[in-house]
Amino acid sequence: MTNELTDLEIATKTEEKNSLEFFNTVYELYEKAESSAGGCIERFYCIAGKKIRLRFAGEALIPYMTPALGHLAIEPVSDPDLTVCLWDSSSTNTIMPPPPWRRNQHHPKRGEIIGFNSDRIHTSFQWGAFALSLLDRDRNLGIYWVETPAQLPYWETGSPLRTIFNVWMGKQKIQLVHAGAVGIPSGGVLLVGKGGSGKSTTALSCLNSELFYASDDYSLVTAEPNPTVFSIYSTGKKNADDVERLPFLTKAISNSDRLDSEKALYFINEHFPEKIISSFPIRAILMPRITGKPETTLTPTSFSAALLALAPSTVIQLPGAGKEACQIMMQVASKVNCYYLELGTEVAQIPQVIFNLISQA
Repeated sequence: MTNELTDLEIATKTEEKNSLEFFNTVYELYEKAESSAGGCIERFYCIAGKKIRLRFAGEALIPYMTPALGHLAIEPVSDPDLTVCLWDSSSTNTIMPPPPWRRNQHHPKRGEIIGFNSDRIHTSFQWGAFALSLLDRDRNLGIYWVETPAQLPYWETGSPLRTIFNVWMGKQKIQLVHAGAVGIPSGGVLLVGKGGSGKSTTALSCLNSELFYASDDYSLVTAEPNPTVFSIYSTGKKNADDVERLPFLTKAISNSDRLDSEKALYFINEHFPEKIISSFPIRAILMPRITGKPETTLTPTSFSAALLALAPSTVIQLPGAGKEACQIMMQVASKVNCYYLELGTEVAQIPQVIFNLISQA
């Protein structure tokens, strides 16, 4: 037992050393990239009450990473809670060396790098976006790198810096979840469910109603002191073959020339800024499901059913989400009413049913 414990301690210290050394190496490269680009360009945001500074080495990544966060932009602050340094190799002529890990150290789904994560440092690499994300929890400092902005897929521009935000916010007891959210200042609902359940249609349809829009795909939630949701991305995605159900949103599709290979991506803040809400108390969790019937109705269910619809997709999609994330989601689900939202074919009924539920609450 003593030898096993000693081996574990050695492995932990090795991982701490490797992860910190790699972080510092990449940070030095960022500084070189910033110098090569002629300096940094900064943008500031207030996300879930936290002051975030994005520090770009040049301007190449700005149009890809900032539109989804535009609704939360603030004036510059001298004391940000988190700083994220962003750079790409192509525009800064700063090459990222080959990674110091083997391919079998890469988590196939979530992206964490085995042997390069510790209590202090998070390291992950997303193959789909070919993007490296690092976070030093002690310094509240993140780094985001890509080879070239041109290779970023549409979903990365729709929800940028997910990994860094997820890991850092978790430290603040605020959890990034795979869920949409709509409501009014006095309260609203969290929309949860797997792809194809009608979650996006539900959230986006509310833009044409009395309800306000917090998110479609990702939201931030906290359980204390009361369940609350925070907007993070003012974007929405919808299957290309279903966009005609929401014709009022046609002008907001940002990638209409690529719908043969991509989902429709909407930048809501650019077209409906007055409909976005930054936070509200969570009054209920709704799980949309398509019925094929004309009417939209609500069916009460248990918090465990809601948790089952929320937690697995969140944990699978987001590097760094684990036990603490599940605890926050469990606390939120246990404190509010939960329903199946039986979606009818009359889209206009959907937001009205939600509004009536919130009003009664």
